[in-house]
Amino acid sequence: MKAIRIKEVAAKVGLGQSTLYRMIADGRFPKPFELVPGRTAWIESDIDDWLAERAGKKPAAPSEREVDSHLTQQMQVQ
Repeated sequence: MKAIRIKEVAAKVGLGQSTLYRMIADGRFPKPFELVPGRTAWIESDIDDWLAERAGKKPAAPSEREVDSHLTQQMQVQ
């Protein structure tokens, strides 16, 4: 699992940072999580899944371990 910062996310999806933040606020893009206070990132596979969904492709099924890890991280952020 890899955490990526906003510049990498923007390059990966081909959108500007301000566009991505607007989409996050509108609920149309995955929200980042806090790595440390003041530093956010995204799980790269979440971005890959978002891209696959937009392209009409079914994302690869995550392994049980990845799902457990992601859920644990989500609970820590909340």
